[in-house]
Amino acid sequence: MNLNHLKFINEAHAIALKKFGTTFPNPVVGCIIVKNNKILSKAVTNKSGRPHAEEIAIKNAGIKTKGSTMYVTLEPCNHYSYNGSCADQIIRSGIKEIYISAIDPDKRTNGSSIKKFKLNNINTFVGINMEKTHDLNKFFFTSLKNKRPYTKVKMAISYDEKIAWHNYKSKWISNSKSRKFAHKIREKSQAILTTGKTIIKDNPRFTVRKNNKVIKHLPVIIIDLNLKIPLDSKILRNTSKNRIIIFTSKTNNKSKKLERLGCEIEIIKKTKNNSFTLKSIFNKIYKLQIKDVLVEAGGIFFTNLLNENLVDEIHLFQADFVIGKSGKPMLVDEKLVNFNLNLIKTKKFDNNYYYKYSK
Repeated sequence: MNLNHLKFINEAHAIALKKFGTTFPNPVVGCIIVKNNKILSKAVTNKSGRPHAEEIAIKNAGIKTKGSTMYVTLEPCNHYSYNGSCADQIIRSGIKEIYISAIDPDKRTNGSSIKKFKLNNINTFVGINMEKTHDLNKFFFTSLKNKRPYTKVKMAISYDEKIAWHNYKSKWISNSKSRKFAHKIREKSQAILTTGKTIIKDNPRFTVRKNNKVIKHLPVIIIDLNLKIPLDSKILRNTSKNRIIIFTSKTNNKSKKLERLGCEIEIIKKTKNNSFTLKSIFNKIYKLQIKDVLVEAGGIFFTNLLNENLVDEIHLFQADFVIGKSGKPMLVDEKLVNFNLNLIKTKKFDNNYYYKYSK
């Protein structure tokens, strides 16, 4: 492979990486158009997924695209958009060759753009640094395959793997540097998934903060079997700024009040043992066009997710002190080592250790 081709496709990945977390539910795609070894234009998928990177790059390059080469991290779409599919726009632009990292798994495209390019005599090369695209957009590939959101769990634990004191009185386990890094993880997520119990015990805001200032409001999904969430919870104070989705089995005056506050109520049927089926909830979340969730909840919910094989990634922040036997455990009657997870990253924040696990 010509080193120039590697250079340009790596640059396309680099500009995409900088914008990760801004294009949900679409994958983040980087695109570069080159002519005579000079870059004519660069583009990344726009916020909220439209317009696509290829469309922006073609527009920015203008008539100079004729006879040029495109480098793109994911196969251009072959389905409807306002100006026609990206595949059709590329053909109309006069681009003579295209380098594509990965095939789009979306059934609306899934190799059809590549076939179309070849039929229109565009030199087409596929697979260059494919692993970078898969790594960058894990949520996209995984959610399409499993028909559920890519699921990350974030949790702060003590040295003896407790998440809280017996009375839940202590506010922080992790230190300020860990919390700052945790907010970066939250910022790069599409939505937060939690439980009614966590709302009652911790009364969180679930905002993304930087230097103690709110910089982003994420959609928050709350699983609340019996609709016990208090109407004066902090999370309900900014329903005009962030989307609140509550999964429950209750339809009553309280659910109507929550809807008037701006919440979306999703009704789930109970199972025979008076509970929810997590997989059915996750499937509904996926159908709501939420492809990536960050779980911030307690040990029981974390344990249930692991037992249902619904966890793709774990972010643990471990402090150096012991809470003791009376503390609330990270997992209930389970050990993390019993699950098929790989430790892929460690980092130290003063007296805290950070561990990232993935499937």
